[in-house]
Amino acid sequence: MLFVIVLICIVYFYIRPPDGYVCGDGKKSDFSKKLYPFSYKVYLFLKNKFHVSISNTNYENYSRLFIGKDKKAIEALYYQKIISIVLIAFMAVTLLFSVELLSGDEKKNIYQNYFIKREEPQQQNKTIEVQAEIGEEKRDITVDVRTRQYTEKELKTQMKTAEEYVLKNYLGENKSSEEIEFPLNIIHSIPDSAVTVEWDMDRDNIIQSDGSLDRSEVIEPVQVTITANLIYLDTEKEIPINITVLPINKSREELLWEEWDKAHEEASELTKESDYLRLPDKIGDSKVTYSEKTESKWGIIIICFIVVMFMIPIVLDSKLKSDLKQREQELRREYPEFVEKFVLLISAGLNCKGAWYRITDEYIKKNPEKNKKNYLYDEMLFTRRQLENGMNESKAYELFGRRIGLHSYMKFCTLIIQNMKKGSSDLLKILDYEATDVLNDRRENAKMLGEQAGTKMLMPMGLMLVEVFAIIIYAAFQGM
Repeated sequence: MLFVIVLICIVYFYIRPPDGYVCGDGKKSDFSKKLYPFSYKVYLFLKNKFHVSISNTNYENYSRLFIGKDKKAIEALYYQKIISIVLIAFMAVTLLFSVELLSGDEKKNIYQNYFIKREEPQQQNKTIEVQAEIGEEKRDITVDVRTRQYTEKELKTQMKTAEEYVLKNYLGENKSSEEIEFPLNIIHSIPDSAVTVEWDMDRDNIIQSDGSLDRSEVIEPVQVTITANLIYLDTEKEIPINITVLPINKSREELLWEEWDKAHEEASELTKESDYLRLPDKIGDSKVTYSEKTESKWGIIIICFIVVMFMIPIVLDSKLKSDLKQREQELRREYPEFVEKFVLLISAGLNCKGAWYRITDEYIKKNPEKNKKNYLYDEMLFTRRQLENGMNESKAYELFGRRIGLHSYMKFCTLIIQNMKKGSSDLLKILDYEATDVLNDRRENAKMLGEQAGTKMLMPMGLMLVEVFAIIIYAAFQGM
């Protein structure tokens, strides 16, 4: 239900974004950004109720990624990202809960509180784990559900007998036939033979058909005679066995559950040809209730959810560092081309501002819809908007270098600002020297990237070498 409610809210706000909604950062979209409209509404609630705000460190880092956005927009995007990830984790856990509940319903074996469906005669017997409650007494019980017996027309059996096997194994855990304290091992078939065994109990009130003992009324040792009927086709042999059942003092709880066993056995016998086994609904004056025993995985799911919640800040911090590193690498790659374009335009007679406008105009023509993010040119466009809004040219270039944060760009901006302040006529010459240094840096960077690529190729080359050795060794063994 919670999953459905959250999903409806998300769909509503996705179709109709709330007022003041801040869109994404323009990069390649992922599933978490689909939740941004709904996350923005949650962010507004947290902002109004708990006055959440972004830290200065996170603001400075994200301002380098979300170029041109003010602190309010960056704060909204920051919390939208976190809330979206939390929502995804919440929906995943809720979905797992739903699957767990549905899978529990699929395994339901108790119908109408008291009925368990039997298997067909050609199938195997089954056991069901249930929780039974008699008054205030509760216990986990294993209910044996035997297969539906054949009618007289269906009934055909073939069996064989072995007297030694019965006499050797019927005692079960008892030491001797003179000291019967534990249930008897009632054998109904002989291993590796076609014999079946049917038992006649002389004292049904003491020895049950399944070998269990009802010693609630046994005060002193009682002699009991049980008979094992070994049957094979039309041949039948009776083996009388004399045993002595010893008394035992039982608690009220043990008597209660033995009475349940007896009622269950009677109900099982009465409904042996029915499709359903009816469990006892009353023992003495106490009503019996049942609930199916299942192994729940909710604890594991909750632990996984908590782990995910702790992992979210770590993952976000790692993602931020990765984005900042990618931004720095991209700015370093763009710098040589940027300087060369600037020198070329200055050589053609344009001033610094004109060269700046020409470079940004070319970028706008190549990327009119701004669907591809480029940190350098986005920063240049932001600087251009500042210049168009009347900001001092030197101040705009200085802020550009600070926002980029790399030594090479700050040095370039310093050269331009010094030229504008001192009126130096050697700007073109100085920029030519800078372009030459940049060309040398580009060669060094290319060399370094080549070495890194070679290092990355070591692993696949090693795998290929192992494959070649494996092929050679296989061929050598085949030729032997």
